[in-house]
Amino acid sequence: CGRRPPAATVCEPCSGRGSMDCSRCAGTGRFMLPCRLCSGSGISKHYKFQCSMCRGQGRVDRGECNGCQGARTRQCWTCHGSGVPPCTECIEQQKHRRLQQAQQRMQGPPPPGVSISQCGAGELSTLQALWSERGGRGEVEAAWIVDNPLLTYDYFERRKDLKAQLRREPDELQGFHGTHPDNVLSIAQTGFDAGRRAGQVFGAGEYFAKNPCVSEGYCRGGEYMFVCRLSLGHQSSTEANTDGDHIWVPTQQYYVISQPQQILPQYIVRFSRGGSVCSPELTRALSLPRWSTKRERQVMHVPANRPCVMSMQSTNALWMGYLHANIPDNQLEADVRAFFARHAPSVASGLRVHIASGKYKKAHVQLPAAMARDLVHKLNTLPFVEAGRERRICVDDAHGSPEQQCPRWIAGYCRGRNLRYTHSCWCSHKERPTEKARFRLIEVDLKGAKGTEIKDKFLQSAPFHDGSRPRVVAVHAVQNDVLAQLHEEYRAYLRNKNKEEPSVRELYHGTNNKILDVLFRHGLQPPSDFQASDSCPVSGGKGLCTSLCNNDCKHCVARHHWDKCHMFGLGIYLADLAKKSHRYCSQPVELPDGSRRFRMVLCSVLGRALELSGHLRDREAMHDVSHVRALIHNLEEMIEPCEGSVPSKHDVEGADLLAVKGLGRACKPGFSVMNTEYIAYHPYQCLPKYVITYEV
Repeated sequence: CGRRPPAATVCEPCSGRGSMDCSRCAGTGRFMLPCRLCSGSGISKHYKFQCSMCRGQGRVDRGECNGCQGARTRQCWTCHGSGVPPCTECIEQQKHRRLQQAQQRMQGPPPPGVSISQCGAGELSTLQALWSERGGRGEVEAAWIVDNPLLTYDYFERRKDLKAQLRREPDELQGFHGTHPDNVLSIAQTGFDAGRRAGQVFGAGEYFAKNPCVSEGYCRGGEYMFVCRLSLGHQSSTEANTDGDHIWVPTQQYYVISQPQQILPQYIVRFSRGGSVCSPELTRALSLPRWSTKRERQVMHVPANRPCVMSMQSTNALWMGYLHANIPDNQLEADVRAFFARHAPSVASGLRVHIASGKYKKAHVQLPAAMARDLVHKLNTLPFVEAGRERRICVDDAHGSPEQQCPRWIAGYCRGRNLRYTHSCWCSHKERPTEKARFRLIEVDLKGAKGTEIKDKFLQSAPFHDGSRPRVVAVHAVQNDVLAQLHEEYRAYLRNKNKEEPSVRELYHGTNNKILDVLFRHGLQPPSDFQASDSCPVSGGKGLCTSLCNNDCKHCVARHHWDKCHMFGLGIYLADLAKKSHRYCSQPVELPDGSRRFRMVLCSVLGRALELSGHLRDREAMHDVSHVRALIHNLEEMIEPCEGSVPSKHDVEGADLLAVKGLGRACKPGFSVMNTEYIAYHPYQCLPKYVITYEV
C-alpha cells in the first residue's frame, strides 16, 4: 500500500529473490500429465514391460508450462517481485482474498470425470456380505469403487433439497442395478439418463433391486452389475411417481427412483453366476490398477512454513512439513532420515518415519530418545534437502504446546485431547461443538422401503447368543443437525485425504440404554487411555474403566491397562450383525409380561476399512492403538495372519477404520473374534442415524 512500513526486510516466501519456483510445474518448466495408458504406473497392462507411451516415466510431456512459459519460475505473489514484503495488514488482506478465492472454487460443481479402482479387502468383504444377506446366488468375486465427483456433487445437492422438504436427514439405502456390459462405463461416467427408460411396469423411474437375483436378468448375459446409493424423500402414492420421488414394490423387491440425482453409482461388482457376454472396453478398464477420465490437477506447491511454537522441555515425536505432494513417499522418507543424519546424528539410527498424505504431505517422526526444545527450534533454521532442492521446513513438537491452537483439529475433534500416554496432544482445544446440540426422534414406517430394510436385516441374525428371538417394535430416525454437519465435515476431510468419495456403511452399536440420550446429543466417543478416578467429579463413581475427561484433568491421571477390554484399540466398536451388538446392550426396560425392551443404534460410518484376518500375538498387543496409522510400523508384531501376510504400509496409510474379520470356529477367545467387528477412532466418523426398539 506504500503507507505503512513492510512487515520485514526480506520477503520470507521467496527469500528476497522476488521469484519462486512455478507451482504448476514444480520448477521443471514442462507440462507433464500422468500417462493415461498406464495410469501413471510406467508399466504396461501386461505388468512386464515399460509403458510404450510414457517410456516408463509415468508422465507424458505436453510442452511448455503455461504458468511460467517454460521459465521455471514465477513472480512471488507476496512481494510482487520486489523481494520486500508488504505491511502486515496487506499480508493479512492477501491471505483473506486467497482463502475466499479457494472457497469459491470449492463451492461450484466439479468438472466431469470418473475414476474406477479395485476395492480393498475390507470393502470387498462388505459387498460379499451384502450380496449374501440380500439373497444373492453365487458370490461376489471382485469389486471396483466408482468415484465420480460431479455425480457426487449432484447427489448431495439433491439430499440438501430433500432435507429441507422432510425437515430431517433423508433415508438412504443400497440397491443393485443390472445392465448390459456395454452400458457400464457410460453409466459410471454420466449417471442414469431419464430419457432412456423402458418398461416402467411399476412406475416411472430408474429400477433397483433389493435382491441381486432380480438384477441378474437385466445384465443380458454379463457378469457385472452396479451397487448404488439411493436417497429417499417422500414415497409416491401412485405408479406415476409424481407426488413423491420413489416407489417401493415389496412383491418384486424393487426400488423405483424418479430423479437420477437421487442415485449415486458406488461400486461395480463381478458375480460368479454371470454369463459370457463381455465388453472389451470394460474389460480393459477394469484390468488396470486405476482407470480415470478425470482432469486431475496435481498440487505442486506447499504453503509458507508455520512457526515452531514448542514450549515443552523435550519431546519424543516431531511433526515436519509441509512437504511436496508430488514427490514419492520413499524419496521423502530418505530425505528426512538424511536431514537427521546431518543435523542430529544422535537420534538418526532409531528413527521411525511416517509420511502422511493429504493435500500436502508431512512427516511424523518417532524419536528413539527425547529431544531438547532448543535443538528442535534450531532444526527450523537448518537446510532440508527435498528431492535434491534445498529449503527450510517447520519442525515442531508432534504433541503440541498449550499456547498453540491445535493443528490436529479435524471436523471439530482432536484424537489426542483425551490421551495422556499414546499420541497425546497438549494444545489449546476449542469447546466441544455439540455442547449446544439438540436431537429429536422421528418414527420410521416399518412397511416403507427403509423401514423394511432395517427390520429385515435386524431379524436375519436371530436367534441371539442367549437363544432369544427379537421382535422389532419401532424404528426411529435420529435427527441432530449439529452431528450431521460434523459428519459432513469429516466426509469432506476424507475426500480431500483419499482423493475420492469415502465408502459409507451402516453398522450397529450396542451400549447402556440409559445413556442413549447423551449419545444422540454428542455422538459416539472414543475412550481415553487413563482410568477414571473416584475423586473426579465428572468421571468418578460411575463404574467406568476409562475416564470421560480430557487429558488436563487433575484427578484422572493413572494409566488404563488391558483388562479384557479394547481388544483392538481405543476406538468405537461397531458390528454388521445385530446379534453381536446385542451382547453390549444393557439396562433394558423390564415389561409386565416378563420380557425386556432394548434399544440399539444403527450408525452411518465413513471411510475405507482395513481388514485384519488373524489372531493377536499377545492379548494386549493392540490395546493402546488410538488411530489406524499407528499400525504402520508394527502391525506384523501384533497380528498373526490366518493366511498370506498382514496388510502393507500402503494399505494402512489409505485406511480410515479397522475391520477385524470374524473367524467363526477358528476363533481363539481373547486373541480373535467369531463375528466381524469394526473399530472407528473419530467420533464424527460415526453418525447415529436410527434407533431400533425391540423386545426379547
